[in-house]
Amino acid sequence: MREWAWVSLILLPLTALLSLSHGLALNNLLYDNLRRLSPLPVDSRLLLITIDDYSLQQLGQWPWPRTLHADLLDRLTAAKVQGVLFDVIFSEPDSVPENDQRLAQAICREGNVFLPLLRESVARYGQPLGEIEPVQPLNQCAKAVGHINAEADTDGTVRSVYLREGPPQAPKAQLAWLLYQQAHPAGTALSMPGSDTAQITQGWLRSNEIRIPFISAQAGFPSVPYVSVLRGEVPPELLRDKLILIGTTAPGLGDRYVTPQSASVGTTPGIEIQANLLNGLLQQRTIVALGQWPAAALSVLLVAALLGLLLVRPRHALWLTLACMAAALLGSAGLLRLGLWWPPVASLLGMLLAYLIWNWRRLSVILAYFGWELARLDSEPKVLPERRRTQTPAGDVLQGQIVALEQALSRTRDTRRFIADGLEYLPVATLISDPDGRVLLANRNAREVFGNALIGEDLVHQLAGLGYPGLQDGQRPALSQLQPLEFRDIEQRSLRVDLAPLLPIDSDTPIGWLLSLTDLSLERDAEQQRATLLRFLSHDLRAPHSAILALLDVQRHQGSGDTRIYSQIELQVRRALGLTEAFVQLAKAESEAYQFQPSMFAMLVLDAFDQAMTIAQLKNIQLVHDLDDDAEGMVLADQSLLTRALFNLLENAIKYSPSGSTVRVQVACTEGWLTCDITDQGKGIAADDLPQLFVQYQRFASAQGSEGLGLGLSMVKAVVDRHEGRIVCRSVVGEGTTFSLQLPLLTD
Repeated sequence: MREWAWVSLILLPLTALLSLSHGLALNNLLYDNLRRLSPLPVDSRLLLITIDDYSLQQLGQWPWPRTLHADLLDRLTAAKVQGVLFDVIFSEPDSVPENDQRLAQAICREGNVFLPLLRESVARYGQPLGEIEPVQPLNQCAKAVGHINAEADTDGTVRSVYLREGPPQAPKAQLAWLLYQQAHPAGTALSMPGSDTAQITQGWLRSNEIRIPFISAQAGFPSVPYVSVLRGEVPPELLRDKLILIGTTAPGLGDRYVTPQSASVGTTPGIEIQANLLNGLLQQRTIVALGQWPAAALSVLLVAALLGLLLVRPRHALWLTLACMAAALLGSAGLLRLGLWWPPVASLLGMLLAYLIWNWRRLSVILAYFGWELARLDSEPKVLPERRRTQTPAGDVLQGQIVALEQALSRTRDTRRFIADGLEYLPVATLISDPDGRVLLANRNAREVFGNALIGEDLVHQLAGLGYPGLQDGQRPALSQLQPLEFRDIEQRSLRVDLAPLLPIDSDTPIGWLLSLTDLSLERDAEQQRATLLRFLSHDLRAPHSAILALLDVQRHQGSGDTRIYSQIELQVRRALGLTEAFVQLAKAESEAYQFQPSMFAMLVLDAFDQAMTIAQLKNIQLVHDLDDDAEGMVLADQSLLTRALFNLLENAIKYSPSGSTVRVQVACTEGWLTCDITDQGKGIAADDLPQLFVQYQRFASAQGSEGLGLGLSMVKAVVDRHEGRIVCRSVVGEGTTFSLQLPLLTD
């Protein structure tokens, strides 16, 4: 806004200055073309008597004796014409004085003859410009004398005249205006068109400037040769009540001017200029130029309107500019038809400059923005190798931006191809859709799952056909309302649906959706087999062993058989039962669905203590805990499995501790975590063995002499991981071991 205000402060005064300037040739060219579009018709009262080449051939060399002019006027008097404009200069007396008297008498008899006077071309020293009037006898008999001066514009073309000019003390009217007054009844008040503000130059007053409303160049005024009228060859009826204009049209006499019609008919005689001027006055179709300041104000107003519109509707700058320029042209043409000339070229140039400046500034901003964005893009990590850049000429900013843009587009195309190829070979069925759910991309696994090409299809409709729950009743919810879930499709495959919005950098409104369908059929079948195996281990395999133990107990009480063999059988059966129990507990920890609920950790520790107390008493080991307020911290836990994990840790501590030692449990809460340390005074674990401590089936040197398969700690690690906790072990050989269990506290 500030920048455009500065542009306006420069452009609007410039438009006013151009409007006040008279050097814009385009205004004259535009005026001439607009005038040709609406030429005036010829008034029927006008008739030209031309001193043409034919008359010169018949009557001899110019100038003619003034008696010929007297005879012509007598012919016109007899025909009863309305008035005569005699565009012939009589500023010097005839060589025969009687001829001037003869012409003066003819002028007096006619009574309505108007003669021209001239303006001095060069002022005398110390004197203003003077007038050269007809010789005295003619001047006394003429109805009036007037000026025939025509004003040439800067391009040398005559387009206007001043209806009143002369010395300031006694200015005279234009000759055509005098004849125009004669055409009206005596006493009629006529208002002279044009501004009556006088302009005085070198002591010469001029006012009431008007533009000459030329007729069509192809039409022409009705005319008869001078000699034909003189000889009586023209019927008096043709002359009666006419406004007669007499003047030279022969090219050799020199009374010719460049006018807007010169492009098609050559130079225009002075008598035809007077005829065009009189024709416009008779039809009241004179053209007056708008004042300089009103014209400048109108030009500035139109340019200011465009400047404002460019701010309001910047995207339509070209059309707004063309519309305002067309409005200026149409407005100028409309005013011209009403008799008022407003030169629009200054406003057109102002509008053109406004549009060019506007586009230049927008282009500069766009180039700066492109440079900034390209720099940001160039600074981002490259996924693919860079192509070699084309060398650009030094200092050519635009060419450099083009090359950088080409490089960025190439990188974008390569990245898109890279993403498309990567998507195509993903092991999971993946689709990308637009915000309305129309599929844009789909990899080969997705095409196999849905069984068609998918591109352009409705994603919700495709999911309904696949058997997604809740879509079979003809409902079509928005993609954002679909829930990630697992379902059985129409082919009894277990499919997991996951949906994620694709968000732009600067908005939270999705520009697309990413949907993946994971085929979990093999995993679910494996889980089913695992569940079957667990049932077999926990029931079918333990039942025979329990029966064997029962039979051995019966035989032992009956006292029959070898008791040593019975003891060995019982030992092996119990080892098999322990192995089965370890397998079952590990499988439950790794596969079962956990039932989390808020739990007080101290209660879980006490339950584990109760289960381990018998084992500790048999080995004469003391179990000690310091359950204070921290131990009452709440955790989100599966109580059964977490209690079993604590029991396994206590059981291991008892198993690997010597008789008479102490196993201690300490609980603390810090920074949102609950820490439980279980410390024994056993053999300890070598530092090299610690990294493999929680791996299944690992047995270390410190465990020699103790039964087990190395599954207990694996079960503990699995339970802790499912509780989003951590477990570490610190041990020194010969001093004991500490297992540190950390669980996230349940916050309010």
